[in-house]
Parts: sequence; C-alpha cells; structure tokens
Amino acid sequence: MASQGYNIPQSRNLIRAAQGMLEHAQPIIVLGDFGEQKEMPQNATDTLVFRRTLPFGASTAGSGISNSQYVGTPQITANNFVLSEGVTPNSNTISFQDVSVTLQNFGVLFKFSSKVENLYEDDVPGEMTKLVGETMGEILELVRYGVLKAGTSVIYANGSTRAGVNVPISLNRLRQAVRVLESNRARRITQRIAPGVDFGVRAVQPAYIVFVHTDAEADTRNLPGFTKLEEYGNFKPIHDREIGAVEQFRFITSPLLSPFTAAGSATTNGCVSIGGAAVDVYPFLIVGESAWGQVALKGMNAISPTLLSSKTTNHANPLNMFGYVGASTWFNAVRLNDAWMTRLEAGITAL
Repeated sequence: MASQGYNIPQSRNLIRAAQGMLEHAQPIIVLGDFGEQKEMPQNATDTLVFRRTLPFGASTAGSGISNSQYVGTPQITANNFVLSEGVTPNSNTISFQDVSVTLQNFGVLFKFSSKVENLYEDDVPGEMTKLVGETMGEILELVRYGVLKAGTSVIYANGSTRAGVNVPISLNRLRQAVRVLESNRARRITQRIAPGVDFGVRAVQPAYIVFVHTDAEADTRNLPGFTKLEEYGNFKPIHDREIGAVEQFRFITSPLLSPFTAAGSATTNGCVSIGGAAVDVYPFLIVGESAWGQVALKGMNAISPTLLSSKTTNHANPLNMFGYVGASTWFNAVRLNDAWMTRLEAGITAL
C-alpha cells in the first residue's frame, strides 16, 4: 500500500526557502554569472572534471608557465601541410586535457529563540533567510575571486612588479592585455549564465569582460573613448552591474573585488592609499571565453536549505526553545586556461 510522506513531494517551505536564498544572493554576484559551469551530481565523487580539446599545435606549457591551466599559442607551420601529388599525407590526432576541481562544503547557520519567533514583532526567521542567501552569495563570489585573481598572467600599469604600481589604468595597458589574449587564441565572451534559479545560459554580444572593484569606476570612465551605458545604442548591457565599454572591453564592477591593500609603490603619486604607506593595487580581471569554470549557485540541487522552527521537537530541542535558518552547498571554481585571461594591476586616483 502506498504511503504519502511529508517529503513526497519536497516540502514547499524548503523550496521557497531555497528560491528566496538564491534570489537574494543574485544582486551581488558578477563573477558567478560567467565562466564555464557544471552542476554537481549527487552521490558522486568530490572532484569534478572539465575536459577540453587542445587547439591543434598547442601545448600545455608556454611563456615560462608549465601547469595544467595553461595552453600555449598553437604553433603551426603551413609548409608542413603541403600535399604531394598521389601521396596520402601523414594523419594527425587530437589531444584532450582534463582540468579537475575538488569541491568544498560551505555553510551559513543562524539561530533564534522561541521567544523571538513567537513574540517579536518582526519576522526574524524570514529576515535570516534573506541574510543566508546574501551571505552565501558573497562567500561563493569571494571563492571565485580568489581563484581568478591568482592567475599567472599579469600586466602592471607601470613598472614590472606590483610593488612599483602607482598610476591608474590606461588604454595602452588594456590594448597590451588584449594583444596577449588574442595571440593566445582567446575568444571574446559570447554567453553568460542566465539569471534565476535554474541552470542555463543566454547569448550576449561578444566582448572581453573586465571585472574590477567599484572604487576604480572613476578612472575607468576617464579612459579615452569610454562609452556610457546610456550611449550604447543598439548594443545591450551584458550585466546589471556593467558601467560601460571601451573598444572591445565591457566593464563590470563589484564592491567584493577588493584590492591588494598597500601592496604598491611607497610613492603614492596621487593614488589611493588607505593606510598611507603605499598604493593600494586594484586587479582588473580581463577574461575571455572558457578561461575558468565553476559549480554555480543555481538550481534546487545546488543549495541545501535548513529551516527549523522552534516548534520542532527533537532530542536536542525537547522544550522547543530555539530554531535555525541556514544553508549549505558544495562549490569551487577553477582556472581552465591562464592564457585566456589576464590581470591588469593599477592604482586608482585619489578623488
């Protein structure tokens, strides 16, 4: 005889909680809306694998870098492919490469008393649900940022090390960055992860995306040829936090993309220095298509909400004295090809 259980189908309270958490996480996410995404399968290993086909003639080492996240510039000599009459040419093979990422478990938990739930004038558990979503979104965005800003390809606004930086971003340095990306066969980004709780992507107009802290917005707007959002004409913004474009670059800002504090030159040269000792260095992350991957905070299987009322009686809470609101998820990000992204480090002008 069939028996209808509470969790068949899943409780709408938990579904609504997960949706609410994801919706409140969305507004602060910028990096999470891009990159190659994979959904974590349940009851599988803790390691996900991104598999790619290497460009013909490319290697996984170049420019002094040797690791699984670098694909060198394809080396093809046209004369090697000249055909001789009546002679079958030598056949070739293709090469695959796996880049793996080990998932980590992240979680946020809030606790409230039965008095708060039953007598307080505001809906404290409901507000906690919002905060769980916002906090989880920020945590995972910082994980992405930590992975991306550790990339091996870097250009300095001036000098040859971070310790010498004391000028703002310039158009010449941006052009130098795109020269590096193009020579390594990087492609402009043509899609982003669609907003909402479901997995999926949507097409965007091709561009290299520059992610940077909101503090750098003024210097970005001062770049020669900067086009404001309202002047795009037929072009459409690719993100809600996009501020404008220069040549083939689209700029997206976030207050979560913090600088390397006091890591630049001791000669501030009119640049911001919070501590006053040395210039704060801001990473401008310039990213091409398929440069990095992630397990995105999307979908009902990607986040596990906890919603325990103080009225829930169990061995740990026999007198219904407290309840919990929280969430956990398995997540990580990985650079798939350092040659298809670069980090431009610059100061910002003190206003």
